[in-house]
Amino acid sequence: MKKVQMDIKKIFFTPPKSMFERITLFIMLTITFIIFFTPLKFSKMHPLEAGLTAALPAVSISWGWIILLRSIFRKSDFTKE
Repeated sequence: MKKVQMDIKKIFFTPPKSMFERITLFIMLTITFIIFFTPLKFSKMHPLEAGLTAALPAVSISWGWIILLRSIFRKSDFTKE
């Protein structure tokens, strides 16, 4: 059994190139933004501040999902040689 080493820099910093990754990223961004923005829209927070507050976790969580999916399903593209 051979150990596979993942190229961490490549898996984190490579932008989504396939249409499947782009669509997945957009859907995850939309869903997580709605989840985080919904409670904030009823607060007394300025709408721009609420949008930025909801956007930061939405971006980080959706990008984390893309990295997780890459590490599971596209190992051959992100292995070190």
